Amino acid sequence: VKGSSREQQISLNLLNMAMLGTHLSIGRYLMPLVEDKNLVPSLISFIEQGSEVLRGKTLIFVALLCKNARRWLPHFFCSGKLLSTVDRLAKEKDGYLHQCLDAFVNIVSCTVPGLLDTITADIQQIMGGRRHAHVTPLAGRATPKTNVHLFPVVLHLLGSSSFKRRVVSDQVLRHLVNLVKLVESAFQGRDDFQITLLRVLESIVEEPSLVLQWPSVFICNILPSLSAIYKGNKDGDARFLCLKILFDVVVIFLNEPPNDGQQAEELKSISQLHFLPLYPMFIKDEDPIPIYAQKLLLMLIEFDYIKISDILNVETVQQCFEFLLGDLSSANVNNVKLCMALASAPELETKVLSQLKVVRRIGNLLEFVNAKEMEDFLEPTLGLCRAFLLRSICHRKGLPYVKEPTLLSDSSPEMNTPIDQQNCVRDIADFGSYVGVLLELSGSQEPNVSDIASECVVLLLKVAPREGTTGFLTNLPKVTAILDCWQRGAAHLLVQRMLHALGYSCRQYFSHAMILSIALSEVSKIKLIVSQLSKCGIPALVTAAALVASELDRLPRCR
Repeated sequence: VKGSSREQQISLNLLNMAMLGTHLSIGRYLMPLVEDKNLVPSLISFIEQGSEVLRGKTLIFVALLCKNARRWLPHFFCSGKLLSTVDRLAKEKDGYLHQCLDAFVNIVSCTVPGLLDTITADIQQIMGGRRHAHVTPLAGRATPKTNVHLFPVVLHLLGSSSFKRRVVSDQVLRHLVNLVKLVESAFQGRDDFQITLLRVLESIVEEPSLVLQWPSVFICNILPSLSAIYKGNKDGDARFLCLKILFDVVVIFLNEPPNDGQQAEELKSISQLHFLPLYPMFIKDEDPIPIYAQKLLLMLIEFDYIKISDILNVETVQQCFEFLLGDLSSANVNNVKLCMALASAPELETKVLSQLKVVRRIGNLLEFVNAKEMEDFLEPTLGLCRAFLLRSICHRKGLPYVKEPTLLSDSSPEMNTPIDQQNCVRDIADFGSYVGVLLELSGSQEPNVSDIASECVVLLLKVAPREGTTGFLTNLPKVTAILDCWQRGAAHLLVQRMLHALGYSCRQYFSHAMILSIALSEVSKIKLIVSQLSKCGIPALVTAAALVASELDRLPRCR
């Protein structure tokens, strides 16, 4: 490797011709080169800094070295230096260099199936007790007893954009399936090997097109083995990688509609047989395993691969709501969405929700996420509030639920049918302490947040009139602010709900002789706005405003 650039090219030409021109194995003649500590750094330097011709010839020489003797592979590919240079060279425009680079990638990639085949045989012999998983240092003179120590080379190659698509093939995946199956059982050196294997699979799964190209390999072979590896595994990193790979593969298939019914059935089978049985273990495992498990469960429910009825054992339901009893700052949005899905499911009996006694904690969560401006939490948390409130409304037998407010309608069957307390969430009235935050969110600029929050206000007044009224009338300034927005484009349904809630609260205040501190100045402001709404020309608002005006006039102590 010494001499001028011209001499270096001639030397590489001769070496390449010698390796290409013989039918005999020349691996043993290359062994002394391993002792030259400057060889590998010098060759990498040529590839990094040499002329296009020198770079190309060096790439071919390195590829042929690795093809003729696998022990060279880790010297070149177990550090990121050469691979990062190769990925950079792929952007060069020189035609000769590109040809050499393509040949280099092809030759090295073709060594992987044979390497995996040998590693598989070695592990089988280790499991049979015929070999020991002894790892020899790379620079040592002794010949390694197995090729298992070369496996990290595959992981490094998959980390290169130049190699990933060339390395992964039907043959390579078959070998990986066999290796994953072997790792289900214990053998000497398994702990280190399984981590590398799982990272190899993780790297492949990072390219969705590869998963979609071989769907049955992942669904029918790799994913079931991952669940087996997870069970009883003492390595937290290995357990996490098992779930992460399962998560990533399932997400890929959920984002791509199944090509046929069989694939959908296989995904359902994976969900039912290899994910759900492990869910109680996932949820109790180290972070971030519970977060991934919850998100995956939620997605599988949304795509109907898992039904709510599949998870309706008491332990699972309690686990889902358990986060509400702890530090709310550690909650994640999937916790909330999963609870909302459960609370919304007709299969879940209302008495189970009553036994949880979490309404006050849900209200605390709503206050917390609003105060911390956790926007991604607002809609799911409000949805959870609404799901609990709807439990009482929907148990008025035979009455369909409508989103338009009917609080001021004396003829409404919904308002004339009493709440069935036996089928109502028993602590639902605790939401009365959170009317203030519901009103604040009703005035949100985000339409969905405003819609759900204002709906919750109306629902609360229906299911817990006294508590709802107290919360509503003690937060009149917030009501005034919402009603005052009607001329600035506020949604008609929002204004209509506030009018109904206001009129109904006034009616409750009067009929139950409630004693509350209500500012006369605030009532005067609202009367003015209501008077304007009675002339706005929008029939639903005009009707509601007329009813509210008469109720405001009846308020004691405020005339």
